[in-house]
Amino acid sequence: MPEVEFKIDTERGTCETEIKGYQGTACEKAARQLKEILGDPSIETKKQEYFVTPSVKQTNKLR
Repeated sequence: MPEVEFKIDTERGTCETEIKGYQGTACEKAARQLKEILGDPSIETKKQEYFVTPSVKQTNKLR
């Protein structure tokens, strides 16, 4: 299940955001929405899941 995790460091005044549960470029939509709310991040990294191509199962039904 997709989720967004925030780690807030009150001493340094920073917020680290991690988007979890997406594969491939599907997380970009969630990231765009966060950027609209929070602004552009000072550092942006893509996790290993970003580079995974989601598998799509095709089924054909005969009528």
